Amino acid sequence: MNALFSPVNIVAMALFATALAWRIYQTYRAPRVLPNWAITVTIVCVAGSFLAQQKVISGWLDGLAGKGTGRLVNNVLLAFGVCALLLVFLGSALGPRRPRRVLFELVPLSGAIALMLVAMAITPPEKRGLALSPKLVHEPGVALFYLGAGLYLIYGLAACAWWIFRYIRTADRHLRTGLKLSAAGLICLSAGSVFRALYIVLAWAFGPSVPILLTVAVPLVILGIVLFLAGITYPGARARFAALRRRRQHRLHHERLTPLWTVLAEVYPNIVLRSTPQGPWERWRPRTVHRHYYRRVIEIRDGLVQLSPYLETDLTTLAVDDPLAAAEALKTAIARQAAGEETDGRAKLVLPGGGADIESDVRPLLALSAAISRNGA
Repeated sequence: MNALFSPVNIVAMALFATALAWRIYQTYRAPRVLPNWAITVTIVCVAGSFLAQQKVISGWLDGLAGKGTGRLVNNVLLAFGVCALLLVFLGSALGPRRPRRVLFELVPLSGAIALMLVAMAITPPEKRGLALSPKLVHEPGVALFYLGAGLYLIYGLAACAWWIFRYIRTADRHLRTGLKLSAAGLICLSAGSVFRALYIVLAWAFGPSVPILLTVAVPLVILGIVLFLAGITYPGARARFAALRRRRQHRLHHERLTPLWTVLAEVYPNIVLRSTPQGPWERWRPRTVHRHYYRRVIEIRDGLVQLSPYLETDLTTLAVDDPLAAAEALKTAIARQAAGEETDGRAKLVLPGGGADIESDVRPLLALSAAISRNGA
């Protein structure tokens, strides 16, 4: 059991869990997008394959359905995962030709699985499920099993890496990083499969085995799995961190805008938007923070627009250049409004034009709100 929780396995399982949670979330949000399902199947199959090769789980499977079951499940799940990943790229690139090509890709997958089943059947029971080694490489069933599984992995992984390199050119910067990591992982996995296939072929062609080929293949496979998982996890993890950072910023800005909002809401109570009924879990949802933030910005804008006929200066520009003077100008405008002073009634521009987004509009409001807080307006 301790081997199951080795450092490498813990890292791999953490990456599997993160990647799977993110893909399930994406599939839940867009259940009709087939690539989401295919990538989820890929992660489930690769994770299942990884677990099936652990001695504890492999031994349990062997005891449940016969010796060699764990090794068979491991390789079959890995083949299914590679096929599902390949279908992701084919589905995105082929358009109307997708159904025919999907059926075509099931042919080599079925052939590889059938070959593994036949190989397992002709292997003596006492040798089924054993790892490839110099003592077993000349056993026909064992060699055929690993060669069939390896050849399909070489084909599928190399094809996936080729499609990734084609897609990298059109991907955005952050997705490109994840794709490069995934491609590197697939190349490592494919190279490991090549070394294993060479080990079998050379042993059968020339007699003696070359153990160094297996020695090189094992770390390549481990490195490939970690890189692939890191690649498919990176875009989602980065998006989650960015969302958390944005949520934290909106919560902070909401609080910092309170002094300005309070002053305007006291003068114009009608700017406060009506609250909508909320469910018991609404306050804990991420979108609630953003909704409160945008609502506060809108209410402040409305208040400044209503107050703008009483303003004698560009308040938000002044807030950036001289926040204290802006606070005094706002106080003067509020006093003129309270006194019922006559104006032309025309609303003025209260936020500088040319802002790329709402965050650009909020910067001068934050400066003005900070000045009001310091000035006690």
